[in-house]
Amino acid sequence: MGEVMGRAARPTLITVALSAAAVLGYVAYRFTLDDGATTDAPVAVTQEAPAAARTLPDELPEFSLVNLDGEQQSIRSWPGKPLVINFWATWCGPCLREIPMLKAFQEAHGDLTVVGIAVNTPDEVQPFAAEMGFNYPVLIGRNDAVNAAGSFGVEFYALPFTIFTDADGRTLGVRTGELHQEQLDDFLAVLADLEAGRASVDEARARIAGVM
Repeated sequence: MGEVMGRAARPTLITVALSAAAVLGYVAYRFTLDDGATTDAPVAVTQEAPAAARTLPDELPEFSLVNLDGEQQSIRSWPGKPLVINFWATWCGPCLREIPMLKAFQEAHGDLTVVGIAVNTPDEVQPFAAEMGFNYPVLIGRNDAVNAAGSFGVEFYALPFTIFTDADGRTLGVRTGELHQEQLDDFLAVLADLEAGRASVDEARARIAGVM
């Protein structure tokens, strides 16, 4: 009986241990970021994070990150175009699954711009980008990318996540967790109604919040 109970208790003990390790790892990661040092520890990743209360800024915030050419580039470098701003990392499995879909989306919709923000160092991203053949701009940062996420009002606890804006630079919503084609299609439908005057900005934001 004691042996059976011991075996039954093991999954629970393992779950508790893994949960504690994840929390400690995350705390250590955030402490390192706050201290200004670099780290190879990954950010906690979830494929389907639960929606949380968010306060997005009304307009696209101003920040600059290094691009694939090693030059500082502003997130406002694409005026007059809706943006799909995708935060990702080379070590994040769900992020890598999104990239072919985002490439196809960019190819099909030249009237908007997908912007990838890699939470990595340039040395990590550049060989990966050469192999991947991005057809949309990629900006790169580690601590700076975390700060960029904060400027959108997004708590950086999971990757991937995606910000949506309209052509006037107004933020419309955020998707936390892996992005799927249906969310991109919903974004296009909201954009079409917004641009045609069939929906106000507040209505567009409410609709995106409802499907993301």
